[in-house]
Amino acid sequence: MRKIFLPHHFLASVALLLALVSIYAFSESQRLRGELMRQTEAKGRALAAALETGAKNAVLGNTLLEEQISQRLLDNARLVDRLLMFGAVDQEELKKISAMNHLAKVELLDSEGRQWEPPPLPRTPMEMKERMHGTFGEQSFPHPPFRPFMWGRHWPLPKQKAGASEDLPPLLKEKKFWEGSLFGVAIGARAFPGVIVVHANAEYIVNFKNEIGVQRQIEELGHQSDIDYVALLDKNLKILAHTNRAMVGAEAKDDIALRVKSVGQGWGEVVELDSGKRIYEMAEPIRLDGSQLGFLKIGLSLNPVEAAWRNSVNSMIVLSLSLLGVGILGMAFIFYNQQSHARQVKALEAEVAQRERLSTLGNMAATVAHELRNPLNSVSMGLQRLKGEFRPTQDEEQYSRFIELMRSEVERLNSIVEEFLSLARPMEIKPEPVRIDELLQEMAVLAEGDAKSKRVQIKVVVPPDLPAARVDRNYFKQALLNLILNGMQAMPQGGGLTLEANLSRGTMVVSVTDTGDGIPEDILPRIFDPYFTTKTKGAGLGLPIARRIVEAHGGALTAESKVGQGTCFNITFPITR
Repeated sequence: MRKIFLPHHFLASVALLLALVSIYAFSESQRLRGELMRQTEAKGRALAAALETGAKNAVLGNTLLEEQISQRLLDNARLVDRLLMFGAVDQEELKKISAMNHLAKVELLDSEGRQWEPPPLPRTPMEMKERMHGTFGEQSFPHPPFRPFMWGRHWPLPKQKAGASEDLPPLLKEKKFWEGSLFGVAIGARAFPGVIVVHANAEYIVNFKNEIGVQRQIEELGHQSDIDYVALLDKNLKILAHTNRAMVGAEAKDDIALRVKSVGQGWGEVVELDSGKRIYEMAEPIRLDGSQLGFLKIGLSLNPVEAAWRNSVNSMIVLSLSLLGVGILGMAFIFYNQQSHARQVKALEAEVAQRERLSTLGNMAATVAHELRNPLNSVSMGLQRLKGEFRPTQDEEQYSRFIELMRSEVERLNSIVEEFLSLARPMEIKPEPVRIDELLQEMAVLAEGDAKSKRVQIKVVVPPDLPAARVDRNYFKQALLNLILNGMQAMPQGGGLTLEANLSRGTMVVSVTDTGDGIPEDILPRIFDPYFTTKTKGAGLGLPIARRIVEAHGGALTAESKVGQGTCFNITFPITR
């Protein structure tokens, strides 16, 4: 099989196609990554807006909750104060009131922060009557100079105050009676000179907040698979609610939170955690009625985005490689066809040039042959007369041999003239059905004598069912004879000559193969040129004439040869019936 060398511009085209596909794949992957990040940012903003609304509602709900609890505790404190004014409660009754109203405890403190004990309840009707008509019920201390004090509120509205220890009298403030209590209120007592402190039940408050509080809502909002966390921060960046309960109470002092707090506007960026996980982190301020409540912080996992990007990039790579492969194959096919066409064009150009040379040489040969033929005939007739009419007086044998030598040379010159004329004159092919197997056997018998003298063995290989072909018998024999003689001349030391014929796809192939020395590659393209020969004897017209005869039958004569292995001449022509 002949090796095909692709031109340099094909490799340049492949490199250009590879560069274009690589640029496309890279730019498309970057565009896709940017688009996925934009979608993530848009999702984060939409989620932040939804969470902000939910957070506002949760803050308002918790504010209402704390307001209701505060009001309930104040009502209980005022009730206790009223009962104390009428002497209707003691410590045991206070415990019962605490249990009935889900209170942790009720404390009575004097103005210095010491426990104040109410008088015992009357035990007889007479004592009850005296208590009701006595001065105790009419006793009323001045209203304390401070507002109701509350502690434990986390969700006051921007314009509300949760209460401050500065409102308390100095001695009471030093006692810090609210420490250790989750939620409670203190009011100035009218029944005695001091305060009534009501502590809320911590378990009840916690359970209630867990049911309707911000933490629960944040956890429910943050249960989506691609949300890493959601956090609600107060104005001081303290975490009030988080999808991870363990984070509640901690401070978020990261760069994004500090930036949003300083500029008052939302911000988002990709952050790589210590674990190596990449998330898109964003923070947005939460405002209510023009006042800032706190901040909402969201972390979106980039795992789904990166997985989608990787899948898309893998698909893009497969598509790019497929396009590259198809492009290379397509260009290879185009270049191969172009080279085939170029070779065909070159072959046709060479054939046209050869035909032009043959035509020119043929015309010249016809002129030369015409001028030489008559003198040769005269010389031949003169030699015949000399041989028949004249007898030398001495050396008759030498004279006869000399006459025969001149006659043989004249005949050789005449045969060369005939070959010249065969190149010049048009061939009149008269095709007739001919059995190629019989023709090859006939040619083998015809060349048998010459072959034996040169120690050449002729073998005929023909299938039994080979059909007849329409050829000009005489011309075809002449072409075969030229090839057989050429093959035997190529084996001066003897060898084998194979005459073979077979049918392939409606085309007859006749081969003449020798086992000679072969033809070098640089000489092989020129063997069909007229007058080209490597032999010491010969005009170099045998192969050109054989080729002309084959082409006149609509066929082709080609040669394959390897130095040291021999040469094979193939005659191919279509079967016509």
